[in-house]
Amino acid sequence: MDKCNSFLDHQIDIPTKLFETFKTKPARKFKSNQVIYRQEEIAHNFYYLKEGIVQVFVNSSDGLEKILKIYKNGEVFGEASFFDGFPRMSSAKTLSDSEIITINKTDIMSYFQKEPFLALNFIELLSQKVRMLSNEIDNISFLSAEKRIAQYLISMNRYKNQPINCTHEDIGKSVGVSRITVSKTLKKFSNYEWICTRYKQIFILNKNSLLEFLDA
Repeated sequence: MDKCNSFLDHQIDIPTKLFETFKTKPARKFKSNQVIYRQEEIAHNFYYLKEGIVQVFVNSSDGLEKILKIYKNGEVFGEASFFDGFPRMSSAKTLSDSEIITINKTDIMSYFQKEPFLALNFIELLSQKVRMLSNEIDNISFLSAEKRIAQYLISMNRYKNQPINCTHEDIGKSVGVSRITVSKTLKKFSNYEWICTRYKQIFILNKNSLLEFLDA
């Protein structure tokens, strides 16, 4: 059997009650590589990703792009600027054909009035994201390039029997290293039989070894 066809599953969901609430709204269909919102826009909505893949990124004044997060089915994005009222600090676009539900202030107030406990759910969700962001800052500061790449692969290893769809450049932009460093590291991990690579796809074969490498 091809080693690339079997690897472990990992997924972080939004609270179940929020998931059930948000998914009842009609979804809008987006084509792959379609912009959802742009950096500096005022946020009148946030979004629930019913189906597909969304990339959130920032552009510097000199045109460089930094990938902040990749979202998949069942996740919420774009909510920070929606709640603080400041212009968006990032942009978002689809990486595949997607179905996205738009949540506005009327929606969220209606949800909270009907079921106040949902507000607590949402605070929990935002707290998790703050914690994840803090961890990412620590990782950039203290982890080696190879460990940052290993952690990226683990974080993207969410769906059983499905590849991680990304390029070496995507990984480099996400973890702050060069494409050459990514290529060398992936080759090393492949030689260890921790991963298997194909064109724009990576399969995790031995997640435990990657985790042990991170803890070393």
